[in-house]
Amino acid sequence: MFTKPSRKIHRVFIHCSASDYPQHDNIATMKAWHLARGFSDVGYHFFIRKDGTLEYGRDCETTPAAQRGHNLNTLAICLHGLKVEKFTEAQFKTLKALSKEIADNYENISFHGHCEVSVKACPVFDYQKVLDLDLYGSLKQNSAPLENTISNAPDELPELQLGSRGEAVELLQQLLFIKIDGIFGPQTARTVKAFKKLHDLYPSDIVKSYVWRLLFENERVEHK
Repeated sequence: MFTKPSRKIHRVFIHCSASDYPQHDNIATMKAWHLARGFSDVGYHFFIRKDGTLEYGRDCETTPAAQRGHNLNTLAICLHGLKVEKFTEAQFKTLKALSKEIADNYENISFHGHCEVSVKACPVFDYQKVLDLDLYGSLKQNSAPLENTISNAPDELPELQLGSRGEAVELLQQLLFIKIDGIFGPQTARTVKAFKKLHDLYPSDIVKSYVWRLLFENERVEHK
């Protein structure tokens, strides 16, 4: 079902199509809707129909257009449906199988609902329960390495500040839920300052071990 793209992937977002009409139960309709809104292609990489059929949309090598401000380094999966009671076990079975296959291709990857980065109630079903996600958004069957990494990480991760680059910056951006590009630029600095101010710390852009610990603790709380 899934071929790993060459671009980096850190997160997978789950969506629903906001329709229960049978005539909308296909990727072609999603593409038509998105093209009408000015998109270059359908915004999702995968679409799961009511009968569990998996349809392919945007090439996984291409960044999705699905969760504004949080598209970089992500994949997007959409399930057809609007009312919670009308989603099917066949859809959830396909979602679980696809998610497992994606997770098996990455050491650390997390799964999220569109609602985590938007005011929209999307997806409307309990995706965390369906996928059996842990506190960090990882599939529990794949989560042990991630939990171990997070529990040991704060004192091992480097100090960061404006101008820093690399994988540690990507992790920082993932924990802050901002654009992930591995570059500690002005946006990352502003978000770090806001995060520190929220926790009654001096609002500089410097990220030290105590900030890493707060970020990881915040991640645990957000996913309870």
